[in-house]
Amino acid sequence: MAKIVMTLELGGLVQRHPDPADGRRQLVTLTDQGRERRLGDRRAREEWLARALRERCDEDQLRAVIEVMGLLDDVAHS
Repeated sequence: MAKIVMTLELGGLVQRHPDPADGRRQLVTLTDQGRERRLGDRRAREEWLARALRERCDEDQLRAVIEVMGLLDDVAHS
């Protein structure tokens, strides 16, 4: 994990801060650049999924996917 965090830090995507409650620990937060990258990656995945569903599914299948996504959202937020 330390190598991953160091690589992200060197890339300007995260920064470390001392944990005020425990001096032995460090808190890792996204930088502005890291947030932009995360949002861009998420948008790309969403666009890919939407395109794949449009290309491969008929109307009934799309409705079923939308219904299941709603159920999953309910479960995740309960």
